[in-house]
Amino acid sequence: MALIKQIENLLSSLVEATATLNETLQSAPLINAVCYKLPVETGNHEVENGWQFISPTQHSDFNALVMATASYAKFTPDYDYSPKYPFRLPGLLQYPLEFENHISHLVGQCNLIKEQIRLSLVSSQLNPSQKRTIIQTVCPNAITLQIYRLINCPVGPAKRVGFTWCNKNSMRRINKTEFIKYLKNSMNNPPAGLNKAEWQPYVSKEMELVEAEKAETIKIKRPLPVTPKLNVSFKDGTKGVMLYAHTPTIIFGDTPAAISPLKQYINKSCKVNLNNYLIKRLYVLSTLD
Repeated sequence: MALIKQIENLLSSLVEATATLNETLQSAPLINAVCYKLPVETGNHEVENGWQFISPTQHSDFNALVMATASYAKFTPDYDYSPKYPFRLPGLLQYPLEFENHISHLVGQCNLIKEQIRLSLVSSQLNPSQKRTIIQTVCPNAITLQIYRLINCPVGPAKRVGFTWCNKNSMRRINKTEFIKYLKNSMNNPPAGLNKAEWQPYVSKEMELVEAEKAETIKIKRPLPVTPKLNVSFKDGTKGVMLYAHTPTIIFGDTPAAISPLKQYINKSCKVNLNNYLIKRLYVLSTLD
């Protein structure tokens, strides 16, 4: 298949470009480096408290540099982490301004190939399963999002970097008739540990709740894993930027930028929010909300 060969060639180019970038990052004089390792269960909705309480472990200097460069070349999940959730490593690497053009150029080459891979698959009109098969054929066990993720490298003399957490929700609306049809189908597919006799009354009650809703559409508000972000401000008047901190951001400046570290995250409102759901397991909101 031509697309598989195309993706294979692009991924090979990405591996080579990333290796060149990492060699430069490891040999250039480092002004500052910090990474925040997240707990194994972070972001996993299947693990209790996996996304309600997060306590990052900070790493600095050489250890942070090694972790950062490894993350750029990482397209598969860690052994200890769930393969359902992409690996994340918030952090930063700072280099002197004289290396800005060279390093940003190398980052640009990596990001261009990443975007080419993404666009090749998006334009293929294949379904998600077929796209995943191609990625898995070219790079076994790879998480597609880890290949797509761009490396952050804002140019300009950085003044301050502030890490923070961002709560997000996935919002969608489904026709009530279609949703009831979905529930009917699920009645014959009980989760592990339950038989049909135990499962069907449970789903029947959910169907009754949905049928009682006056609205013709069902609103689903699914909380997503909390996301680390960072804000970068600059000394020369360049407009500050807010970026996702999925992997360490590369910044520049001859003096160390002030850093507001990534602190513990505690979602105090999580249980309160869940009380507003009509069907908690499917994150269905009542039309009154």
